[in-house]
Amino acid sequence: LKVMTAYALIFSQFFHGGIPNTVIRYFPQLTIQTRPAFLRWAYTIPVLGSVIFLLLFLLLGNDTLRLVQEGDATMLQPHRWELIILTISLIVFYALNGYLSAVLKTTVYQFLNETFLKAWFMIVALLYWFDMCSFETVLFIYVGGYVLASVVLLIHSLQSGLSFSRGEFPLQKKELYNYSLYSILDRGAAILVNNLDIIMVGMLIGLNEVAYYTLAFYIGSVSLLPQKSLLSIANPITSKAIAEKNDTALLDIYRQSSQVQLLFGGYIFVSIWVCIHEILHLLPNQYQEGMWVVFFIGIAKMFYMATGVSGGILVYSQHYRLNFRLNLILIFLTIGTNYLFISPSVFDMGITGAALATALSFMLYNSMKVFYVRKYFKITPFTGTYYITILWLVAMSAMYFWRPFTTSPFIAIVLKGMITSLLTFGVAYYFKLAPEAFGMLSRFKMRNK
Repeated sequence: LKVMTAYALIFSQFFHGGIPNTVIRYFPQLTIQTRPAFLRWAYTIPVLGSVIFLLLFLLLGNDTLRLVQEGDATMLQPHRWELIILTISLIVFYALNGYLSAVLKTTVYQFLNETFLKAWFMIVALLYWFDMCSFETVLFIYVGGYVLASVVLLIHSLQSGLSFSRGEFPLQKKELYNYSLYSILDRGAAILVNNLDIIMVGMLIGLNEVAYYTLAFYIGSVSLLPQKSLLSIANPITSKAIAEKNDTALLDIYRQSSQVQLLFGGYIFVSIWVCIHEILHLLPNQYQEGMWVVFFIGIAKMFYMATGVSGGILVYSQHYRLNFRLNLILIFLTIGTNYLFISPSVFDMGITGAALATALSFMLYNSMKVFYVRKYFKITPFTGTYYITILWLVAMSAMYFWRPFTTSPFIAIVLKGMITSLLTFGVAYYFKLAPEAFGMLSRFKMRNK
């Protein structure tokens, strides 16, 4: 399931044609009258991409997978239609999110992606665990969840004003095609890197290790949750600020997005890390090696969040070609470092090596983005509260060494979680580390006096 999903996610990033970013960048520049013609052009591309993918995979799919990994090709051959349907569903899902982000209506997308699909996977897992269906049926239901989510998102997009017409085309198509081509690897770079890890772990040290790595990777990635909600709103605002050449608004959204993501993403990561021994104690022994995977993946995600909308600033400006080159560097760096750290013939660090490779790649990649934003826009995300937040998160991480006087891992997790939460939000409120978020609490208190 995980290997199939990894391939589907990678394929979808190429065949949606960079349309999500293209819509976000150009939609705010258009009038109400010209938007339907633009959207008609834009959504023709993922439809054509889906058709091209279908034809290419039917003709060359197994041969292409064999170039990557013979075992994957053999495993996926009986289920190639499931892989095709899953990929096309993801193409539609991501393409529609571009429009919903542009009109600032991402709630349904976030619900489907973060709540509905996760609940659906749990139901699928329980059905299989209790022997209520075969693996083939599980596969069918699993892919069906993505199809259903894509259909619901399409209906929501139509209800939110998505419409098409043959009216006068408002922009230069050459410019749009050029931008779309360079945008293919923007949002997809992180997805490609995350799933290249999984493919290379399976290729170099075996499919069993994929299961251990995947679970640890997901635990470490939980800290990314604030970013998924925040950037869906921050990116369109960034695009609008750049289009209007509003430097004050751009600096404001850059610093706010970096600070809020660092605080809340860092809080989630620290809460997980200080309880990591107790969390892993709840799992079978073979998952214990995932502890450092959680650490390195968590650091990588926190570093990613701490740089705010630096990637959005580059991709929605005239420097989008530079962003494309940085994404290529990230992908090749990830492949190279994964091979060095995972391969038994080099450093032989196993799944810990895969996580370390991801952490090093993301840290260099995001540092380069911050550097270029500072170079071209003369702005940085760094403020006094930014550094206070970092120091506090490091201080809170010391709770990793505390062992509560209890033999129950559940009680220990609850105790550490409560203390971490109370101290972090108390300090954040006192030092005004996220005034925009805590401003809502202050207004609520004033209304209830």
